[in-house]
Amino acid sequence: MESKLTPLFEDIVKQKKTPGIGAMLVNSEGDFLLKQTYGTTNLDDPSAAPFTADTTMQIFSCTKLITSIAALQLIEQGKLSLSDPVEKYIPRISKIQVLESFSSSPSGASASATSTSGQAEPALRAPKSKPTILQLLTHTTGFSYDFFDPLTCQYRSHTGRKPGGYSDPSDWADFETPFIADPGTKYIYGVNTDWLGAVVQQISGTKLPEYIDQHILAPLGMNDTGAYLDRLNKSKLAVHFTTEEGKLVAVPTFRTNEDPALFGGGAYLYSTMNDYAKLLATLLNKGTSPVTGKAILKPDTVKEFLFTDHLSPEVDRSLLGESGDAIPLVSSPGCFLPGLPHSKRGWSCGLLLNLEDLPYGRRRGSGGWAGLGNLYYWIDLESDVAGMVCTGVLPFFNKDVLKLFDQVERVAYGHEPATTAGSGEEAEGMMNHRAGPPPEESAMIGTSSTAKI
Repeated sequence: MESKLTPLFEDIVKQKKTPGIGAMLVNSEGDFLLKQTYGTTNLDDPSAAPFTADTTMQIFSCTKLITSIAALQLIEQGKLSLSDPVEKYIPRISKIQVLESFSSSPSGASASATSTSGQAEPALRAPKSKPTILQLLTHTTGFSYDFFDPLTCQYRSHTGRKPGGYSDPSDWADFETPFIADPGTKYIYGVNTDWLGAVVQQISGTKLPEYIDQHILAPLGMNDTGAYLDRLNKSKLAVHFTTEEGKLVAVPTFRTNEDPALFGGGAYLYSTMNDYAKLLATLLNKGTSPVTGKAILKPDTVKEFLFTDHLSPEVDRSLLGESGDAIPLVSSPGCFLPGLPHSKRGWSCGLLLNLEDLPYGRRRGSGGWAGLGNLYYWIDLESDVAGMVCTGVLPFFNKDVLKLFDQVERVAYGHEPATTAGSGEEAEGMMNHRAGPPPEESAMIGTSSTAKI
C-alpha cells in the first residue's frame, strides 16, 4: 500500500506544493494500516525539522469534532438537550439579528441600507425563531464565516473586525456576526461550534481547554494535543500561505491566541497525526479507546449522533459541502463529495455524511470533515477504517492536497491511485471520483503496517 502512494507524496513535496505532508489509515483496534510522512516543517528554513507523525500542527476545524464530542457527553449526562435554546446558557445570543443585505432595506429592518454619509449600512432584522443546541451542532443557526460568505465578510469589515481573524479571537465580538438565514432553515457552515464551546464551558464551569483535556484528551492518551503550544511537542509545522504567483511562504509566527477572553470551540487546538489517529480509532471502536480502554462516548451516542443525519427534510442543503472564497487568501471555492447530489449529503452532530456508497471509497453513512490548513479525514464504521491527510497550507481546498487525499482513499479500499497527485488535474474537490463499480469486499483494507497508535 505504501509503495503505491510513495511517488505521489514525493511528487507533491518535490514540486513544493506543500511543505510537510502526511497520511494515515487506522482501524478500530488501533492498528496503523498506513502511516507516511514527507517534507519539512518550514520551506523557507533549510535547517527546519522534517515533518513527522509527531510534528505539532494547527488543526483548525478538526477541533470541531472534539468540541462536538464534549457537548454529546453533556447530553449523555442529562445536562444538555438538543432542543434547548442556546440563550438558556448564553443569553447574549438573543441579540443576534439576521443580515439581509448591504444594498436594500427590507420592511422592518433595523438599519437603513445607506447612511447619511452615503456609506452602505447593514440591513438587519430580528430572526423568526431562536437558535437551538441541535442547530449549533448541525450548522443550521444561520451563522457563517467571513471567508466563505461575502455578506459576513462585509459586515466584519464594516464593524472593524479583522477579516479571517477567527484564529486569533480576543472577545465575543469575533463570534457575534449576524445570521445570514433564519435559524433552522439552511445549512451554513460557520462559527456555530465556537458558540457550542461556550455552552460546554458554561455548563461545566470549566474553561473549555481544561474540560477537553480532562474528559477527552487524557482518557484517549492524546498527550500531544492541546490549546497551549509551549506545553506540546516543540517541533511545529509552520503554516504556509500561497502568494499570487503560487509560491508557498512560511509564516512560523502564525498561531492561535492562547489567552483569549473567550475560547471558541471551532479551531483552537494543536495536535499531531499520531494523536488524531487515537481519536479516529476510538470512534471506529464505538467510543472506547482501543489503547487505553477508556470510553468518551457510549456506542449508541456514536452511532445515533455522529453517524446519523440530523438535518430535517425542510432544511435547505444547497451549501452542504460547499466551500466559498470571499477571502481568497484563506479559502478557495470547491465542493466536498461532488459526486453526490446535495440530497444525498447529510450532517450529523459533528460530521459531513455521505448518504450513499462512494464508488471508489467509503460506505454509506461514513463521516468526515477537515481543517482550514488542508487537513482532511474520514471515518467509515462499516469498513472499519479511518483515514487522514495532514499539512499546513492556505488557502483551504488546495487542489493538490485534495487530489492526494482522494488517492489515499482509493488505495485504502483496494484501488490503484489514479494519476500523479501533484499535477492538480481533475482535483475538483474531495472524492471527485470517476465512474466505476465499488470494490469487492476481498479487495478492501490492506495491512501494510501493524504498528499501534
